Order: sequence, then structure tokens, then C-alpha cells
Amino acid sequence: MNTDELLQPISDAAPSGEDLSFSAEFDQIAEMRREDDPTLDQGEWVTALKVADWPGVVDRCSELLRSKSKDLRLAMWWAEAATLTRGYAGLRDGIALCADLCERYWDTFYPQPEDGDQEQRIGNLGWFLGRLGPLSTSAPVTKGRAGTYSLQQMFAARALQPSPDKPLPEDALTLDKFNRALRETPKDDLRASVAALEASLQLINGWQGLVDSKLGADGPSFVSAREALASALHELQRLAREAGAISGAAAGGAEAGADGTAQGAAGGVSGGVTGGPLRSREQALGQLREVAAFFRATEPHSPVAYLADKAVQWGDMPLHLWLRAVLKDAGALAHVEELLGVEPPRDPNA
Repeated sequence: MNTDELLQPISDAAPSGEDLSFSAEFDQIAEMRREDDPTLDQGEWVTALKVADWPGVVDRCSELLRSKSKDLRLAMWWAEAATLTRGYAGLRDGIALCADLCERYWDTFYPQPEDGDQEQRIGNLGWFLGRLGPLSTSAPVTKGRAGTYSLQQMFAARALQPSPDKPLPEDALTLDKFNRALRETPKDDLRASVAALEASLQLINGWQGLVDSKLGADGPSFVSAREALASALHELQRLAREAGAISGAAAGGAEAGADGTAQGAAGGVSGGVTGGPLRSREQALGQLREVAAFFRATEPHSPVAYLADKAVQWGDMPLHLWLRAVLKDAGALAHVEELLGVEPPRDPNA
């Protein structure tokens, strides 16, 4: 999709339009994005679960970006919804939209800084960068009669452990079902998904350069988002190779499937993503993301997914930034910084 039409000025007098922060339009989008957790017990009063209207979010955000407001939050919600409806092409277009909005309208887009304080913008950027991890595995990968499934659902299927005394539910997604859906997915679609995710990584790098030039050391870290996209790309490339959509051998000269194992020339099984010792920092963080994806798919109410995502984010933060992220009391922060010999950030205006 060409997002350039969403980036045209609202008017000559007010290129970024109006602030919709406390508007009925934002409330409407919040309701469209809201969805009930299907795993929670409803008790005696069973009601229809609220399902998010992601196509509606795309349409509403498009309308408002075009005609009313150049707001970074609208662009981010658009990107979220486009990913969940159009897959990795939507993710690519969404990141491009956010980056282009920052580049073209930095001085005027909403939310505006308050007395020069960019805290709200930094918070919005941090939210979206953190959201890219779950989105990178929630985008639909397969399509066809066998079903539309994501990497997150594949991770959950990979972790299923059926037993004679505890059979799987009939509607449970197994690796056999996932692989059948993968085989039914057109190869052109798989190639397009790989290309779109590769482009998303390139766009993230360019966007980071822009944000760093505007916010300096105060800006959010892009490392976790970039590593999440790289990890998802690795998995997607493996699946595309297994389906015959792209060429090239998997790591170690073997091809791998959705079960995360690789079949060598002699037919043996070597360690996959979830097997063997950890040999790199990126591999360790990738396994934490798999843990988060599994619990997000199987136990959305569990705090484990949130904590695993947090661990990945914190793994990319230097000590002084981590302390400021977890300690909100200025006195306690100053005491810990003094105890550890951590220099507080200098005020550039001092």
C-alpha cells in the first residue's frame, strides 16, 4: 500500500492539523483495538467475547491521518492493525509510515513537546518498539484451507506435549496442521513475506538514525526491536526454505522445518532453535522471545510473557538507563548511582 497519501499536509496553515489527544475519535479507536482474553473464565455469565476490529482501525486511522491530524499514535496504531491484517507487508508499510511521519513533520506532529520536554513522544516510541516484538511473530504467515497461522502459533504448537492420559483438544494446532497450511501457502506469498520483513529491518535502521539525531541519548533503544525482527526473519526464512519458496541451505547445510530441528544428509536430527547449548547473546535473547511468544499464545493472562519481553528489553540497556527505568524515586536513584559509581547524565543546557 502507498502510504504517501496519508502523509500529505492537512492544510497550508496547519500541516499537522489538530491535536486529537482527548477526542472521541481516539476513544473510538481504543474501543476498536480492545479485545477480550478468550482464556479467562467467565463464570456463570457467559457472553460473546469482544474481538478487535483491526480492519476498522486501519480505515479510521487512515481517515484521521489524511484529514485531521498528523499524530504519531495514529501511525503506530495503523502499523499494528496493518500487520495483523496484512502480515509482514503491513508491518513494512507501518514502519515506513511512522518513520516518514517523523522525518517530514518532526517539528509539528502530535503529541507536541511540553515546554521542550519530549517525554510523551519518547514514551510513544518506546511503546511501539516494544510492540514490534509480539507483532513480528503475530503476523499471519500461512494461508489456505488448512488455516491462517503465525510464527507465534507455530511456537505454541512446537511446545505441545500430548500424552495418552491427556490428549490434545480436537481444535488444537499441531505441527502437522501448521506444516499442512505452510505447504498450501503460495510460494510467491512466502517470498513476499520474507522480502517485506527484510525491508522492515532496513527501515528500522533508518528510523533509528533519525530519532537518534533528534533525541540523542534520551531516545529509546531500537536494539530489542531490531533483534526481534531479525529473529522472526530467521524463522520465516527457515519455513520458506522448507516450503521450497526460497533457495539456500539452513544453518549447518541442512534444511529445517516448523519443529525447529534440522535434517542432515544422513537423516539425523541436529539441534534446532530450541535445542543445544546457547552459543551467542542473540540466540539467548531469541529463546527468551520464544518463551514470551509461547505464553502469550497459550496463557495470555500469565505474567511470564510480559516478564520475558521485559528481560529482552533490559538486556539491551546500559546500567544507567536501566536504573532510571526501574527506579522512579529520585532520592533512591541518586543513592544507588552513588553506591555503584554510576555517573548521572549531564544536562546539556547546564
